[in-house]
Amino acid sequence: MNAGPYSDEKFQKYIEEEFIPLKSQCFWDKRTELMKHFDIVWTPTLLIHDSEGKEHYRIVGYIPTGDLLAHLKFGKGKVFFNRHHYAEAISQFKAVIEQHPDAGVTPEAIFYLGVAEYFKTHDAKALRRIYDTLTSRYPQSEWARRSQAYSQIPSEEPTLSAAK
Repeated sequence: MNAGPYSDEKFQKYIEEEFIPLKSQCFWDKRTELMKHFDIVWTPTLLIHDSEGKEHYRIVGYIPTGDLLAHLKFGKGKVFFNRHHYAEAISQFKAVIEQHPDAGVTPEAIFYLGVAEYFKTHDAKALRRIYDTLTSRYPQSEWARRSQAYSQIPSEEPTLSAAK
């Protein structure tokens, strides 16, 4: 796992600063106990766990460095999101969107950002923003299709009424 993006200095620095990395050998002819325990079926596989060992996100296969950093930030956001720390999740999802707008995981980050904002504020307009953003910026994404239900929520834009 020292090839490709994993040998990138920016990637290594981010991993060292933000995670507690654990590296294990994988042997396909005789699967190791760790491979069995974590259900590793392809390499590389990166697992993002919380401090109690619960998995929150999994990255399988080689991904270009910029996308990989976006996935790692998204994974951190998922840990916060799943543990109901919405302010921290929002911060991570925004970092993905702002710093990696072309990454494959960015539409998913937009979706989760809106849901985290909704859970934090209980304002349904956060859900409508998911739909508006995804259909304008990533209309072909699965996440735009998933947000379709939110199109029924009234938009934030005021409606104009006819003058009398």
